[in-house]
Amino acid sequence: MTSVQEEYNPKRIVAAVMNPQTGEVLAMSNRPTFNPNTRDDIKNWYNDVISTPFEPGSTMKIFTLASAIEEGVYNGQATYESGRWRINENYDYISDHNYGRGWGTITYNQGVQHSSNVAFARILWEQLGPETYLDYMSKFHLDQATEIDLEGEVVGQLSYNYPREQINTAIGQGSTFTPIQIMKGATAIANEGEMVKPYVTEKITSPDSKKTIYKAEPEVVGKPISKDTAKQVRNILETVITSEDGTGQEYKLDGYTSFGKTGTAQVPSPSGGYKQGVGKYVYSFIGMAPKDNPKLMMYVAVEEPEVEYSYMGSDATSYIYKTVMNNSLNYLEIEPDQKSQDVTKPVKLTDIYERDANQVVSELKKKGLNVTVLGNGEKIVDSVPKQNKSVYPNKRVILKTNGELTMPNITGWTLRDVLSLVELVGMRLDYVGEGFVTKQNLSVGSEISDESRLVIELQPQQNPNDEDSKENGSNEPNNEENDEQ
Repeated sequence: MTSVQEEYNPKRIVAAVMNPQTGEVLAMSNRPTFNPNTRDDIKNWYNDVISTPFEPGSTMKIFTLASAIEEGVYNGQATYESGRWRINENYDYISDHNYGRGWGTITYNQGVQHSSNVAFARILWEQLGPETYLDYMSKFHLDQATEIDLEGEVVGQLSYNYPREQINTAIGQGSTFTPIQIMKGATAIANEGEMVKPYVTEKITSPDSKKTIYKAEPEVVGKPISKDTAKQVRNILETVITSEDGTGQEYKLDGYTSFGKTGTAQVPSPSGGYKQGVGKYVYSFIGMAPKDNPKLMMYVAVEEPEVEYSYMGSDATSYIYKTVMNNSLNYLEIEPDQKSQDVTKPVKLTDIYERDANQVVSELKKKGLNVTVLGNGEKIVDSVPKQNKSVYPNKRVILKTNGELTMPNITGWTLRDVLSLVELVGMRLDYVGEGFVTKQNLSVGSEISDESRLVIELQPQQNPNDEDSKENGSNEPNNEENDEQ
């Protein structure tokens, strides 16, 4: 986000990552932000993910689509004339985003891929009906607070009294919502129709007794759609990314199936109407991966980036989305579910035990594996992962030899990697923080055994250009109020 802020100078950036199956918010952030340790040059006090409603644009269409499918009125193979459409001669035209030219006579599924305003206006007015859609907005809790465990939540405002307002809401204009409202509703699409409540606090531990006095549990708060509807929506929204007609092609992930919806919303002008000019939009995207069993959901919006042409605004949004999602899916060791030029086949650790250690290490490194050797022995006697298991290139393999075991340098390791090391040696582990190892109590090269006690300190990986981190002036984790990790 900081990189995008520096390159495109947008008015605002908002992003959040959630486990859609549990509602656990894994990260949220916005720009402008501030460092609470210094409180210098504060331009924005708010946590925009929960406190700043805005017109979402076409990301709202996922709820219009889901509602129509659930009601049994959506036929993706039926055709309509794209471009422009109006209720009757007493109303203004609804136009598609390519200046009303449209794409001729196309199917409604193609209309979803093109993010056709005409398609969704007709779905709302001719198929679903405004009153029915209003009921579904309530079922998706888009008319109420999410009750997330953070202070300062604000609820958006429905503008839904007149036909044009009703159609505008279905295509993402007029009515306002916060990102967390949209994400909460979208959990139903990821979670077989069940909608879960978002939360930030995973657990609370007593500083005195060290006992856990509170532990969050996933809370299902509604079931607006069926399991079958959720599956159909995921399949259709996948084509937004994979189809040649899809508006979300640049959001495709490396090695993972995914689905999502783009949004390009007009920005209200203080003088009335909407702002005009290049880049005067909110460019947003909500996506999830892997498609059939989503482990991560991400919402990101970039407001009024400085770009040469308006269509380039999504470059900033897609950069944030793809970088965070690809890195996070790999960090969580979620196995890729599709072929990619950047993801090769897994390597099987075949017959590595009781063989010459140097030869095994050489073979594994040639296959692209990240190898760490414990001890100075001549033969390999144990490993993580175990012999004959498969591992993807760039993943860490720890080999245990039959010699004296010594402590490796684990700076930069993930907690998962450290747990593998501890399991292999049989020693005890204490740790503080989360993210990547920055400190270890056992010196590199010192002897270790099952009687050793390893203490580590972890911190989130920082962007070296992150001004908030620089201002903090220490090695302690930055405690930004607006960056909930």
